[in-house]
Amino acid sequence: MEKRIFWDKGHGGKDSGAVGNGLQEKQLTHKIVEYAMAFLSSNYTGFIQKTSRTGDTYPSLTERANMADNWNADVFVSVHINAGGGNGYESYVHTTKASKASIALQNYLNNAILSAMRTFGNIEAHGGTMNRKANYAVLRNTNAPAVLTENLYIDSTDAQYLKNEQFLKAVGQAHAIGVAKFLNLPSKSTPPKTPTPVHSPATSEGIGTVKVLVDDLWYYNKPDWDAKVGKAKKDDVFTVVDKVKVNTAYMYKLKSGTYITAATKYVKFTKK
Repeated sequence: MEKRIFWDKGHGGKDSGAVGNGLQEKQLTHKIVEYAMAFLSSNYTGFIQKTSRTGDTYPSLTERANMADNWNADVFVSVHINAGGGNGYESYVHTTKASKASIALQNYLNNAILSAMRTFGNIEAHGGTMNRKANYAVLRNTNAPAVLTENLYIDSTDAQYLKNEQFLKAVGQAHAIGVAKFLNLPSKSTPPKTPTPVHSPATSEGIGTVKVLVDDLWYYNKPDWDAKVGKAKKDDVFTVVDKVKVNTAYMYKLKSGTYITAATKYVKFTKK
């Protein structure tokens, strides 16, 4: 039986949601959900999906929950952007009625979303805690496992990321990946064979080496934050042949032809 995924685009119509730095929450949530839905359709099977609004309309909070319940949704994800002058990502389940399934969904989403965000810069959980609880109406009134995500702050320095279309795309795709993992959706195709990075000191072909400082760090088959092909492990050492700018951040090009983030929080570069 096909799983039913309900996406709630926060705010809309008469309600712009949070505003700041020339941005409107309702427009950002629309984009993130559209990217999520497109990614699911392209990469997974065994589901159908629906959204609370297709354009700039305003369903009430009760209507959003009723839409999901009347449709017998298996998953409910409400996408939002935060405000109040803070920084970082967080998500919510209901204060008292959150099921084990809701908490599991929250963890899958958090891991995928924050991992994607960190490829663009030094982004952390707001206040050091991603997993939060609140008595939000859409969480309270929805029967399915339900999570509300708050994807950075519109009125702070976070806006530099929210103005980046590639960032919004990555965040949307990460929402999709989190839901797909929670529901164990079948992939449409077998992933391509993971390229093997080069574990060696710098050679005459390289400009230096890069050492991985964290566990499970993504690397990429081209200079594109969406082109993930595998994960490096802590203390892996790769030969670096170039440094390239990708959007607002940098990647190292490795001797193997793959790429890895140049963020000093995740890797240490040693010049030849």
